[in-house]
This record gives sequence, C-alpha cells and structure tokens, in this order.
Amino acid sequence: MDAEDLLAKYITPSDRLADAVSSSDVFARQFGTELTAWEKALLQDFRTRISPRTLQFRGFVRHTRDPSTVLLTPSPWLLDGELLFFPAGTGIPNDGARVEVVGKRVASPYHLQRSSEFREAIAVEECNEIGFDLASLVSPPMPLKDLSGLLFEHVGMAEASKRVFARLFVSSPPYQEAVGGLTAGIQAIASERQVRRFLSFIKNVLPPSMRVKRPSSTSVLGLRVNPPKMWRLDAGAVGGKSLRELCVNRRDPSGYREVSVGALTQSDTSLLPDVPLALASEDFWVESSRPDYLRLPVLKSAITYQLMTPEVSMKSIEAGTSHVLERLEKIQESFGLRSETLARGGLLDADALGRPLSMLKMARSTARTYWKDKVTSKELKGAWDRVLEPAIREFLELSDLKKKSEDAWGKGSRFDRFNTKVMRAVRTLDTGRRGFLGPTLAEIAQEAGVEPHVAAETLTRMKESGVLYEPRPGHFRLV
Repeated sequence: MDAEDLLAKYITPSDRLADAVSSSDVFARQFGTELTAWEKALLQDFRTRISPRTLQFRGFVRHTRDPSTVLLTPSPWLLDGELLFFPAGTGIPNDGARVEVVGKRVASPYHLQRSSEFREAIAVEECNEIGFDLASLVSPPMPLKDLSGLLFEHVGMAEASKRVFARLFVSSPPYQEAVGGLTAGIQAIASERQVRRFLSFIKNVLPPSMRVKRPSSTSVLGLRVNPPKMWRLDAGAVGGKSLRELCVNRRDPSGYREVSVGALTQSDTSLLPDVPLALASEDFWVESSRPDYLRLPVLKSAITYQLMTPEVSMKSIEAGTSHVLERLEKIQESFGLRSETLARGGLLDADALGRPLSMLKMARSTARTYWKDKVTSKELKGAWDRVLEPAIREFLELSDLKKKSEDAWGKGSRFDRFNTKVMRAVRTLDTGRRGFLGPTLAEIAQEAGVEPHVAAETLTRMKESGVLYEPRPGHFRLV
C-alpha cells in the first residue's frame, strides 16, 4: 500500500475495525467491536434512569412465547436486551416496532409461575411507538467497489459479474407485494465444479442464521424467541420450485422480507433469475480462501444497507418499463427468439413484475450502495442498459454456443475446456461452404480478440478432442 492509500485509510471517517474477524452469528454478537457504528449509538440510547426506581428504554420489540412478556433489544439485528412485562389490559406493540417504555424492575411473573428461576423484567407503565429513521445519521456502509474487491480478491471473473454478486449482499427492498432481494443465476459454461465451489464460498461468507429458511427459536433470558425474518441469502443448487416462487411469483414461502439468491441453473431454470449469467472458462477461476474471514465486515455493511429504502415514483417506473419493453423487442429480433420468450417466467419476462421489476430491484440495490434515498428514471434505465441487458445478451450468446456445441459434439462433450471467444470466432468465420479451406489462425485470433498463442492453444485442444480439423496447415474448420 503506498503512502497516499495509507493516509486515506486512516483519515477517512469509517469503522476502524471494519476488517476484524469474527465467527459470531448475527443475532448473538457481543456489545463490542462486533457491533456496527449505528448499533453502538442505539445501545447508548437504550437505557436511561429517570428516578432511583424508574427506568426508560428505547428499543425494538421481539415477541416471545408468553403473550404478556416481550424482549426489548437495542438493535433489530440482536437477540439480547431486557424483558418487558405488560400488565393485563395493556396493548402489546407489534413485533419489530421501535418503542419507548417507562417502568420499574420487578420479578418476571412468567418465570415465577413456571419455575423457581428468578428473572427480572420491566413492568411497563408507559409505552409509545417511536420512529426509526437513522439513515440520515448513519455513516454510509462499504461502497460497492470496495465490497466487490473484498469479496472477490481470490475469484477471477468479469468485473460486471462481480458487481452483480456483490449486490446480492446489498439486496433490494420489497416493492408492493413482491419480496425484496436480488436473484442471479449462473449457466456453467465454465467447470460446474468450480461454479459450485464459488457459490459455496458466497454462501459461507454469512453467519448460519442468515442462510437458513426456517431459523430455530433461541432461548433468551429464559424465554423462547424467534429470530426476525428480515433478510437471508441462498446460494448453490437451488431447487426449481423454490426459484420459481422467488423469481416468478415474487414471494418467499418462508416469510422473509428480502431474499437474495445466487443459483447454479440448468436449462429449465436458467430463464428465471433477475440477472442470468453465463460464465466462460477463460474468465473464471476460484482460489482457495476462508469465507469466514470476511464475515464481520460484510455483515456490518449488509445489515446497514437495510436501513436505506430508496423511493421511486410511479412516473419513473412507467418510463423505465417502456424503455425495457422497447429494448426487449430489439433483443427478440436480433436473436430471432420466439414470442413465447416474452411470457411470464420466460427469458425476457416482459410484464411489470418481470424484467422491469428486475430493473427496479437492480436500481434500488445500486442506490443503497451510494446511500441515496431516491431512484430516478435515468437510473432505472441505466440499470437496464449497463447491467441487465449486457448480461442477458451475453447469456443468450453463450447459451446458444453451448447448445450448438452439444448438438454437434454430444451432450457430454467437455467444451468448458475450450476458450469460448475462440469457439465463437471459428463458428462465425467458418462459412460451411463446400471447398472452403477455413479461417487462418491470425483471422481467428483477430475475430476473437485474443493473442495468437491463446487461439493456437484452444485450436489444438479442439483438434485433439475431435471437434475441429485442419484441411490444410494453418486453416481450421469445425467438424
């Protein structure tokens, strides 16, 4: 690190322990360096003594198995705090609400009635719901570029694809009745084993409670409490039924508000995610690494992003939707796709909750990374033009290449060992005309945009695998 980078690191206001290592789960973190900066502010404001016996608390309500007793936590992402006892006839606030309560310490009636164990609780005398708008007071979390760099230091992948997977941790807030989050699918043109390894790494960055569909209840101060279902991430070989529920029906049967998914897709599920990706072998590699080393800094940023809910006007959504529909028709024409591809659940998925919603999710996720509370029609269109459409076009091109390769060389052929740029170049230049000698090495390298030695290596592999022949030295044709 040079002097300027070192200076910038220590004079920029930020969490100085953002890169600390911790194995704690999200709901069981200690009240120390494992908390985010905004959680520490909430903790300082959690308890105030009004008189020798009367206390005031500000925190978040978590319902327990006892209707008259709730757990009050200083942060929505913690399961620790104080028990509150509500006398008969007192209204119980909603689960997750932030409240201000005034009361005195008493022996918990729940514990006195059910066991000999003594527990303290706050007998509530006053309870008022208060707002929770910290976004303007919170220091912005890690920028997308830094988050992507931290996550994928040991992963070789196109920068655009890295930014897509970094956005899984940023997520996107719900829209109308649709579940929030973001979904990305990988069609493995590269080695499927390597893709599975990559997705396992993505999943294991987060603590266990953020990657399970049905978290088990936890014992807190002698009471069973269910962890809140705010956001979870799933990655790997996600079942077709689960993927369809999230990507087409836009709901999560497990009841989470936001769900991010990175799925290894097959031919029957590749059409479903918000962002379909095809990873080619020449652009993809995974080094051995420890995902749990990244857990705390990524977690701190991920739960802070959740504080921001970027707003977008209906006028902007309508303008963005018109733009997407126009671009979809052009994609359909350029690839010669059937009209069924525009149907619900199809690749282009043109209705308001289809690709236009994918555009909205992407734009709101991006707004979170810039800590912006509004999304404009220009930003909606930019999300489509810069991320989604290029991803769809590349996906279509590589999926078509995979299909043609399987048709020509058999379904089990190992074309993932070949450079796809070179393969596409040969297909483009080989006219198939009788008597045609085929393109030369130099022509193939130029068309593919690679160095001649890279093209030569791939052509040799293809020839040895029996998918290419050399009718004359230096000229190549597909079998």
